[in-house]
Amino acid sequence: MAYNKAREEYRWKKWKDEEERKLREQGMDEKSIQALRESDWANFKADRRYHERQVSILDYLEILLDETDAAALQIQSVEDLLDSIDDEQILHTLLNTDRTTLQILVLKMLGYATKEIAGYLDMPEQTVYSRIRRLKKKMEKFLKQ
Repeated sequence: MAYNKAREEYRWKKWKDEEERKLREQGMDEKSIQALRESDWANFKADRRYHERQVSILDYLEILLDETDAAALQIQSVEDLLDSIDDEQILHTLLNTDRTTLQILVLKMLGYATKEIAGYLDMPEQTVYSRIRRLKKKMEKFLKQ
């Protein structure tokens, strides 16, 4: 299940109100309660930022299925990509492209973000962008012919 910010914030506030009520009953001063609330809120926000950026495998697959048609789902490797190309000139262009760029292309087709691809291939994110841009230029040259 995806992270629901509103639900988690509601739970946090409910927990925090109950905790503050107990602290007041035990005689804790308001200044200390407020300092504790601010500290807990900072921790909650840090956790929220982390969880908002996490995508569960099931959520990712749902997104992938929604955004990608059935034909694209069958392409899982560079070989699958090359086998699926019918146009001889496009195939020739892709065969002359280095394997890493083709891996980037397949991962992009599968819906991975550039940052994820960079981490997976252990290269800077800017390098991934550069390789995609170069491949686009090669394809544009082919399409203009």
